[in-house]
Amino acid sequence: MQHLKLFILFCILLSILLVRFIDRQYTVQLIWISGSTSSVRRINISRQRLIRWSILAGVLLIMVGVSIHFFGFRIALQFQPKLARTMGDVITADEQQVLLAQHQQQLARLTQQHQAALDKRTKELAEAQSNRTKDLAEAQANRAKELAESDAQHQKQLDRLTQTQQTALAQREKKQKDLVASYEHQLALMQVDFKETAMQFSREKKEIDALYRKKLDGLNTQMTAMTNKIGELNTLKERFATLAAPTPIKNKMSDSSGRGGPLRPVVFKSSPNAYLEDELDYTIAKISSLNTTAHGLQELWATRYQLLTQLPLGAPLPMALGLNSNFGPRVDPITRTVAQHSGIDFVAKVGTPILAAGNGTVLQAGWDGAYGLTLQIRHAEGYVSKYAHASKLNVTAGQTVTRGQKIAEVGLTGRTTGAHLHFEVLRHGQFVNPMQVLVVPGSK
Repeated sequence: MQHLKLFILFCILLSILLVRFIDRQYTVQLIWISGSTSSVRRINISRQRLIRWSILAGVLLIMVGVSIHFFGFRIALQFQPKLARTMGDVITADEQQVLLAQHQQQLARLTQQHQAALDKRTKELAEAQSNRTKDLAEAQANRAKELAESDAQHQKQLDRLTQTQQTALAQREKKQKDLVASYEHQLALMQVDFKETAMQFSREKKEIDALYRKKLDGLNTQMTAMTNKIGELNTLKERFATLAAPTPIKNKMSDSSGRGGPLRPVVFKSSPNAYLEDELDYTIAKISSLNTTAHGLQELWATRYQLLTQLPLGAPLPMALGLNSNFGPRVDPITRTVAQHSGIDFVAKVGTPILAAGNGTVLQAGWDGAYGLTLQIRHAEGYVSKYAHASKLNVTAGQTVTRGQKIAEVGLTGRTTGAHLHFEVLRHGQFVNPMQVLVVPGSK
């Protein structure tokens, strides 16, 4: 079969090669000349004829090959079985029967062998099972015996433990009963002690409450007196502020905001029927309120004091000296005519320290015509203080000075007839009588 396929494939390839080789339209002519008869035969070979001859030859070859395959192979099986079996890998019916008989014999032998081995294995398994059953029965018997002995021992131990536990339980119950009786007795004693302690505590509490109420009443009395004293001090402070403050700024020294209400004095008083804790909390709250009021007054007084220190209220000389000439019209000491005196004159020796009448900034420090060596200090609220006829200046323009600070020394420079201090006060550029501004000569 394989040889036949190869032959057919060869024929097909040969036909394809012939067709590819004669691919042009040429005609080949064969001339046959016979020598005896001198006859000439012409054979024309064209592309179409060659294709037809090739196809016909291929078909014939294929038919011959198929015939050989089907008929020749069968004939070969009859005469040369070995050759046919070798070429076609086939066998005859007799050979098939012989091979089948051989296979059956081999299968029978193998079956006998397998059956013998299976019987042997079954026998061995039966014997092993029998031995295992015997061993298992013996082991179960031994285990049952051991369990019975162990159960007997456990039962004995359990009986002993039960008896021991019952004895211990009885002893524990007895101890518990004794403890309960002891606790009940101690509890009764403690209740008696508690009642006595409670009564004693109640008596002590009453005594402590009475003592603290007495101290609280004393504290309330002191706080009421302190409140009244703070009011008196505030009133006295207002009087002093009114006396010390110049008339143009007295309105700044008083509280002009709208306030009112009924006048009720602050009274610290406790109620004997109220709880002591509530009374203490109430008193502490009122003390805190009074403390807040006192702090407010302190801040107010500090503010007003700060304002007063910035005004020319202090004496310009360190000691109380007499006035030589007052503010207003007077007889001029040089021309002997009536003239307006814009300040006041303090009698003092040359070299006497001149002090700043209030906190401020030096506006001018130097020679000023008829005033001689002169100082001008700018204060709050538009006030300016002027110090004339000095012999020496201790500060310069732009310097900050404080009330009571030495700023110059008394002299007789300028238009003067002798040593003295000429002191002027101006407010918003207008002359003011210094005696209406100064508080007490020599005070700070």
